Amino acid sequence: MREFVLIALFCCSVCCSNETDNAGNPNNAIQDSNSSLAPDFTLLSTDFKQVSLSHYRGQIVLLDFWATWCKSCQEEIPIFIDLYDQYQDQGFEMVGISIDSERLKVVNPFIKKLGVNYTILLGEPDLMDKYNIVAIPTAVLIDQSGKIRKMFIGAQLEKPIYENELKKLL
Repeated sequence: MREFVLIALFCCSVCCSNETDNAGNPNNAIQDSNSSLAPDFTLLSTDFKQVSLSHYRGQIVLLDFWATWCKSCQEEIPIFIDLYDQYQDQGFEMVGISIDSERLKVVNPFIKKLGVNYTILLGEPDLMDKYNIVAIPTAVLIDQSGKIRKMFIGAQLEKPIYENELKKLL
């Protein structure tokens, strides 16, 4: 648990400053992946269901690692809501993974307030290691065969950044 708190504090200091314009932030990056298979996991959702990544095989998935206390994460969520609204009928799934240590106590009121319309899971510290997450927000784009195609490190505050990569897989 101590490791998880330290990782969360580091992530906060790297990506969750009080800046609202992250366009020039050198911590933001879009990385091509070596197309390795995304590590499977099973996590508890905010509606108390066990959800596995393998459940989404055959669909394009965007995993968003985030926290309620991360300002940049908060700024990205409306983009993800829009993407999910627009592409869910075309084989796209949006899945948020909260790394909040207080879990449901803070996550449920937060997602209700923002009107989050996609699945939110409660992350475990080892999952960040499996995905090599070094900062939040980080989003991982996974293709229909379960391979990681892109990693978006830091806030990407323009919908077309995600949309262009998503359309390549549709």
